[in-house]
Amino acid sequence: MNQWTIMLQDKVIKTFTIKDGERLVIGRGDDANVRIDNPAISRHHSALEIQNGKPFLQDLCSLNGTKVNGKPIDFIQVSETDTIALGKFSLVAGTPENSRVSLSSSAAPMDLEDATIFAPAKPPATPKKKSEATELQLQVTRGSAFPTTLKLAGRTSVKIGKDSNSDITTPGFFIGASQCYISLRDNGYHLIPQKSWTKTKVNNNVIHTAHKLIDGDVIAIGKHSIRFNAE
Repeated sequence: MNQWTIMLQDKVIKTFTIKDGERLVIGRGDDANVRIDNPAISRHHSALEIQNGKPFLQDLCSLNGTKVNGKPIDFIQVSETDTIALGKFSLVAGTPENSRVSLSSSAAPMDLEDATIFAPAKPPATPKKKSEATELQLQVTRGSAFPTTLKLAGRTSVKIGKDSNSDITTPGFFIGASQCYISLRDNGYHLIPQKSWTKTKVNNNVIHTAHKLIDGDVIAIGKHSIRFNAE
């Protein structure tokens, strides 16, 4: 399931590939890895990742939601038989047969509501270079989260949670398997909380929506504290 297709009704909009261990953001923003310039799609709508050969799909607090088999999702493992909807678009594993392929980077309006422009996928963005002495990193300052230091250079996203495939694993009974994500956007790194019994905090404030991180911010998850170092 390394090749995927985005469709609008019976029309193939684009196909893209994803490698094991990779995470691609699908959205309308210029920094999205798979870009769909349409008002129905949020700037960062969904994220698709492959872990140990298994595909996982996450909704990035999108306006029109991400659905699997008709049900809204936050983060879920998907299969090639699932029906996946990103707003009014469909995400399909592989390449559907008997579909018309869009060969242009733009298309005429598909409906009466809005025009749709389809742009090619962009490579993952990387942070701007800083001095050699500067290291972007996450550092565990309290608790048993591991690894205790995670460098952010070259990363577009970081998964934090008790799931064993997390970039930083935070053990705890009430901590979510995917407690939160840290995503690189055009203006810096943002913390994106997920639904969990344990609240995700930054500097002792509960975070409910995407929150831009600045140097020295302390992320608290249960008994774990993680410092964001940007300078």
